Amino acid sequence: MRSTTTRRLRTAAASLTCAITLAACANGAADSAGTSASGAPKKIDAALGTTFSGGKSGTKATGTPVTIGLVNQQGGAVSNPEFTVAAQAAADYINAKLGGVGGHPIKLKSCYIVSSEEQGQVCAQRLLADRSVSLILQGGLNVGTQSLHRTVDGKKPVLIGQANPGPDTVAANSYATNASALASLHGVGPYLENTLKAKTAAIVSNDNAGDLAIAKIFKNDLEARGIKVTYATFPATSTDLISPLTAAGAQKADAVVPIVVTTTGCTALAKAYQQLSLTTPAVVSNLCATDQIKNSLGDYPKWIYSSSTLSLQADDPTGQTDFFRAVMAAYAPENAELQINAPYGFSAVFSAAKILNTVGYDKINAKSVAEAARDYAGPVLLGSPTLDFGSVADNPTIGSLAVRFYKYEGSDVWKASGAWINAPK
Repeated sequence: MRSTTTRRLRTAAASLTCAITLAACANGAADSAGTSASGAPKKIDAALGTTFSGGKSGTKATGTPVTIGLVNQQGGAVSNPEFTVAAQAAADYINAKLGGVGGHPIKLKSCYIVSSEEQGQVCAQRLLADRSVSLILQGGLNVGTQSLHRTVDGKKPVLIGQANPGPDTVAANSYATNASALASLHGVGPYLENTLKAKTAAIVSNDNAGDLAIAKIFKNDLEARGIKVTYATFPATSTDLISPLTAAGAQKADAVVPIVVTTTGCTALAKAYQQLSLTTPAVVSNLCATDQIKNSLGDYPKWIYSSSTLSLQADDPTGQTDFFRAVMAAYAPENAELQINAPYGFSAVFSAAKILNTVGYDKINAKSVAEAARDYAGPVLLGSPTLDFGSVADNPTIGSLAVRFYKYEGSDVWKASGAWINAPK
């Protein structure tokens, strides 16, 4: 039963990931100026840098570089350049202030998948042929993933900074430090059951096949937890969600689970909430917490947002989000994007540095790095506090399904709602 459920979650998450990727890229160009590092803390906490990279504070890296291959999707209709920008900023900081890897600078060798599946094979072949590359770093890909992993075929370890359902979850010699959409699918049910203590829930989704599959998974999971679910759909082109919310009984439910991730969908949901004067807690994707939506509505909707990374808006007692902002302000280009995929790229380079520093410069090769990656237990910068590769049934590459929930109360007040859910013990 568990294997069947996991496969269904993976299938639904694939549709969700595609929607999230397209929505994020569509939002990115409009939001980039509003989410820059301006106003970031000027002081960089070197202790945090040392903890997450395994480097030595106050040391500049010199000499022969340690080359990390980087595969990312950018340059086409779906493009995530902020992942690469943040990854490079992290590498530059580690090289300048933390001694790189054993005193040697980190060099990122990038290969981009623009729009076709075949480009994943090209990138894999290129990085396999480069004998200086002992570790491949992968961003979130919605094309090229199958050919990338099929061609690498375990010959070199792949560190996945943002996993998508499908090949990323089962590829040989691959290690995902962030489960992204898959984490949210596994986290909403426990949150409604254990934190909100919900007995009833209203689910609304548009009527495209992917969102219908996601809604079905949520409905089955919530009902298995003893939560009574009422479900309504709306046409994919609709911007009026009053009728489906009413049909789903949102006014009387303990929680609403809307399957919306685009700017249009999130804005329509917010307007319907206003028109219906709804106060029922809505548990939504953090992609509904963009500057574009805030500017459109005058403020973020007062909802609960799920995220597989720490929120950049909420107070963070660990200091990790301030550290991210400070490093990006110092080492990334002016007005660099901080949201969308930037945290994943930044975090992944620190994880890579920690793994390579654990191995030691003189012992770096594909085999030793793979062993260290497999044993890497975190913590992940901006992400899960722990990892345990092999602990997620049917998803051997996933180190954690950890997800956080944040409640927005208005007037720029964000509150973390509980601790990480589904982090390995």
